[in-house]
Amino acid sequence: MTPEIREGDDGESSVEVVIDRTTASEHHPSTAVLTADTLGKIGVQTGEVVQLSTSNGDHAYAVAETGESTGLDVSTGELLTDIPVFSALVCGVGERISVSGVTLPEANQFTVVPVDTTTTSILKQCSVTSAKLVDAVAHDGGIVEFRPTDVGTADTAVPYYARIETVSPDTPARVTENTRVDIREPDIPELPEGVLSSAERHELYTTDLCSKPADTELRTRLRERLEASLKDLQLLAKQLPDEDIQQVFDAGSDELSPTTTAATDVVALCWLGFNLASDASTWRIEQAIQRALYADDEDGEVDLRVTRQALSPAADSLDRFRQHGLDTSDTYGTIERLWTDPDVDPFELYDVTRTQLGEEFALPPAELLIERLAYRVQARRFPMAQVMDVSVEEGREGSDMRL
Repeated sequence: MTPEIREGDDGESSVEVVIDRTTASEHHPSTAVLTADTLGKIGVQTGEVVQLSTSNGDHAYAVAETGESTGLDVSTGELLTDIPVFSALVCGVGERISVSGVTLPEANQFTVVPVDTTTTSILKQCSVTSAKLVDAVAHDGGIVEFRPTDVGTADTAVPYYARIETVSPDTPARVTENTRVDIREPDIPELPEGVLSSAERHELYTTDLCSKPADTELRTRLRERLEASLKDLQLLAKQLPDEDIQQVFDAGSDELSPTTTAATDVVALCWLGFNLASDASTWRIEQAIQRALYADDEDGEVDLRVTRQALSPAADSLDRFRQHGLDTSDTYGTIERLWTDPDVDPFELYDVTRTQLGEEFALPPAELLIERLAYRVQARRFPMAQVMDVSVEEGREGSDMRL
């Protein structure tokens, strides 16, 4: 759909401005805050929609506001926008974009997927109007922001975010009090019965465990299930023939199998458990490897070296990554850290990753912002398991495998 561009009273259809900064806590959803003078040049009034366009053809839409209407100061030639708009516009703070007036259709219905369990709960308690979803702009594949004002305590009146799943009749469209908003819960993988039942998986995907006391029935039951699951895995490790284990872990290609990735998280879980229990974590992992060698009729010494240190500032990590790329120590661990750090500009990280590692490893800014929103409400998320290089040196007694 091509938006209708309206000529301003002075004959100008667009003006160029610089993105000054972004915010998501001080004004309404999907808002672009400009000066009254800037809006006057394109013939747009407060509450109407503008199109924001970059020089490379990317564009987003927002409801126009001024500093007078929001209480946020902006200078002539500057623009202040929020996370939903920022995520749909592939450019960074300080870049120049053009602003023009547009007319967008009203959305009849759109479906959102909350980014976390708390958001799901809050959305279900709110009507569309009270949740401040009105005067938003629905971008295809974007996110929407809302602030409940009549639910729970004052602590709940903060921005919450949801992914936009579908919009009817089409995107981009304006969300008003007449728009029906449907809530869809995240997709839960359909898996055979494992150590968790289907009902327990659903609870883990849809329940904020940190909001429940440790002695609740749910958390108590899940702790018992975890303990029983580890004992089941121990039994499988002792009894399952090697060829069956190989079939489970072998991806049949150079890529990691989903099972191998899951197993990496299981090792991380065990390491974390040893640490939290003040056990000898390194010795436990070394012993596990030695027992596996013995089970495979091999002998050997295991030297697991773990150096602990505080994380360096995100800006330093980004600079090293920009300069050294794949030569950066623990490249993918560095990327995971930069992905989750809110102090790292998502557009700058996108450009650096694309330059150093290629397009396939560069997470688009809109997706990264959604990931960050989800990450901040999760109690824990292990970094993705990535194998960068595996080589085996022959010519000595035994083999030396380097990861």
